Amino acid sequence: MIPELETLGDVRILVAGDLMLDEYFYGDVERVSPEAPVPVVKEKHHEKRVGGAGSVVTNLRALGADVVVVGLVGDDDSGRDVLAALESADANVDGVVVSCSARTIRKTRVLAGVQHAGRAQQQILRLDREQIRPLDETEQAAVLGAIETAFDTDPAAVLISDYEKGLLGQEVLRSLIERARSRSIPVLVDPGRSGNWSGYRGAHLICPNRFEASGASGIDFDEAVEKQLEAGELLLDRFDLDHCILTLDRDGITRVSRQGDHRRHPTRVRAVTDVAGAGDMVLTLLGLAVAAGWDIDEACQLANLGAGIEVQKTGVQSVELWELQAARDSLERGSPDLTRTREEMIQIVSTLKADGQVVVFTNGCFDLLHAGHLQLIETARAFGDTLVVGINSDASVSRLKGPERPFLPATERARLLGALACVDHVVVFDQDTPEAILSELLPDVLVKGADYKIDEVVGREVVEAAGGRVELVTLKPGASTTGLIERIRRGARTCPPTPDG
Repeated sequence: MIPELETLGDVRILVAGDLMLDEYFYGDVERVSPEAPVPVVKEKHHEKRVGGAGSVVTNLRALGADVVVVGLVGDDDSGRDVLAALESADANVDGVVVSCSARTIRKTRVLAGVQHAGRAQQQILRLDREQIRPLDETEQAAVLGAIETAFDTDPAAVLISDYEKGLLGQEVLRSLIERARSRSIPVLVDPGRSGNWSGYRGAHLICPNRFEASGASGIDFDEAVEKQLEAGELLLDRFDLDHCILTLDRDGITRVSRQGDHRRHPTRVRAVTDVAGAGDMVLTLLGLAVAAGWDIDEACQLANLGAGIEVQKTGVQSVELWELQAARDSLERGSPDLTRTREEMIQIVSTLKADGQVVVFTNGCFDLLHAGHLQLIETARAFGDTLVVGINSDASVSRLKGPERPFLPATERARLLGALACVDHVVVFDQDTPEAILSELLPDVLVKGADYKIDEVVGREVVEAAGGRVELVTLKPGASTTGLIERIRRGARTCPPTPDG
């Protein structure tokens, strides 16, 4: 069982690793270039985020932890952007060395969708600008000095995010791990891909993915549990670790420990949009939980939960505390509760749209869920990245349908909708129409059944004025709550009898 999340956040963590700038260009594809067989992307907006070890920093700050950063950037525009992003997140950047000899790593991604089809945006190109080399003497001396100063802040844990871009050489790793061990501070490592991990010797744990662990151990374990344990035990002994946390994407996490009480933690992912950033999220939550004093299995469960949320997002994004809380509550109850307050929904949609996601909205009473509802909701989900379903409150349904309705209270209707894999969020509104909440959320796409005419759709003007559009979905004939109620009252069969009656 995952502990209450209120115990997280009130800790200080040192993050050391390769800092980089992530650039995202979002747009629409309307045609193929006449110059070459490539899509032409019409740019809509552009944003910059701190990446690499910086994403671990912003993840931790989003969850309330104090963060001290040790890293290096070049004396260039990208380096200044990285520092500005870290400072904006209120991280301590005193340990970030600015080098005139270095060039800040920058990764540029282009994401686009087919405009007329309303498709979710997908990454179609990544352009990397990087200079991979070991630190020179001046840079290394500055970084070692920054490490010494960073430990004076008394961190509860040290997280090492190694992208193997040159910062974390043997001397730097030795300084980090030896200083931490002398103070009984746990060191957690997200290792590099090469498998040359001798510098991590003495860390509390490492959290490699299946490919990294297989390469470093020389054991091709794939899905065989026995091979996973064999690889983990070999890595424990070779690098003097307490734990090896194998991150196995769809298969969750396998914890291999020196004490021998190994354990598997299955994952619960609803849909995978983009796996970028999942490893950073695992390191973030393992570090946060360990720093807060959670036991290792509680930490693994939290990391599993957070990574499952992160891969549903486009690009590398932080996970908010409310998202972890909702996922934790869902685990405890055994079924998802995706109901959001109006205020939460406004904040969520604002964040999603700022990240370039296409937000889709549909609404109804959804009193006695039937095949027509399911068809509408599943089709609506295909028009974008995130589907918000608005439902009328009990009082609203009574005004619209009569005093004997609803048959199911809003809490139950929301839980039923939330159990559908195509639904991301549910919000209840008290008005008879969704016009007010549409004016607050301003979704990119508003979806209704084709039994409406386009000019009859409530909220159309609001959505279109904000640059959105309305889509009408042709529904299964005869599928309605009223018809279902009538058949139930008549005792009529709704499907052919089975052979046994």
